[in-house]
Amino acid sequence: MNNSSLWRGLPPLVLITICLAVGAAPSLAGLVLRAPVPAAVNFDIRAAKGLALSPIYEGWYKLDGTTYALFGYYNRNLEEVVDIPIGPNNRMEPGPIDQAQPTHFVPGQHYGVFAVPVPKDRPATEVSWTLTANGQTLSIPANLDQLYFVSPQRDDGGPYPGNTPPLMKFDPSGPSARGPLGMTVSRTATVSSPLTVDVWVADDDLRPGARAGDGAVRVPPPSRPRQLVLTWRMYRGPRNVSFSNPAPPLEQGRARTTVTFSEVGDYVLHILAFESRSGTKCCWTNGYVKVAVQAGAHSQ
Repeated sequence: MNNSSLWRGLPPLVLITICLAVGAAPSLAGLVLRAPVPAAVNFDIRAAKGLALSPIYEGWYKLDGTTYALFGYYNRNLEEVVDIPIGPNNRMEPGPIDQAQPTHFVPGQHYGVFAVPVPKDRPATEVSWTLTANGQTLSIPANLDQLYFVSPQRDDGGPYPGNTPPLMKFDPSGPSARGPLGMTVSRTATVSSPLTVDVWVADDDLRPGARAGDGAVRVPPPSRPRQLVLTWRMYRGPRNVSFSNPAPPLEQGRARTTVTFSEVGDYVLHILAFESRSGTKCCWTNGYVKVAVQAGAHSQ
C-alpha cells in the first residue's frame, strides 16, 4: 500500500496523531525518524512551491521538574522558504500563542527544533501547534501518553548508552546548556555591519558500547566514530540574513561565524549542535540568539 492509499478517505485536517516511518538515514537538513504528523499530509506530492507546512510532534520529556513537549516541522516544498509571523497562522495553544516557535521555515524535515513547557498547574494539557501555509492549515497536539515519552537529555540505548547532548556556551565562562531546550542569548547589530557570533561546544566522546560514569574510555576527537556538526539558520526575522559560514568548524572547542543583516528589526538565529539521533531522541543541543538590528549611520 502506498502513502496515498493511507490517506484516502480521511477528511482534511483530521487532528489525530500517527507515527509515520519516513526513513532511517539522518541528514543535517532534516534528521529522518518516526514522528507524529497531522494525518491530512500526503507525502507523495512533491513540488517546488505551494505545498503545506506540517508541524511535527516529537514527544515529551521532563527536565528539572518541568514537562516539555518537543516539536519540529516539515516544509514539503522543494524550494520555497515559508515565513509565517506569530499570529492566527502560527500559534500555540493553550496559553500564549507565542511560545518561541520558528517563523522562518526552510525546505525539508527539521526535528527537535524547539521545546514548549507544559503548564505545571495543568500537567495533562495537550499543547498544540497550528500552522497555515499556502492556504492549508495543519495542527498537531502534544499527546502526553507514556507512549510518546522520550529522553533527549541522555541516550538510554543504542551503540552509545549514557551518551548526552553536546554542551553549549556563548561565553567560555558563562552559563551552558544541553539538549533541545537549549539556551538563548541576546545581541545587538547594525544593518550591513557583520555581527561576529562565537559559540563553545564540548562533547563526551563515548566509544560504542561504553557508558558514561562507569569507567568509560574516552576517544579523542580525531578518532571518533561520530561527528559533531554545527549548523546556523535564521529562525525569525523580517528579512533573510547572510552567514559567512553556516556550518563553521569547531576549533579548540570554539566555532565562529559572522552574520549580516539587510533590514532593521528583531531577529532570532538558531544554531544546532548535532551529534547523533537515537530512538530515544538523543543527542543534540539547540541554541538561539536574539538580535536587535538597528540602522547604521550611513542609512540614517
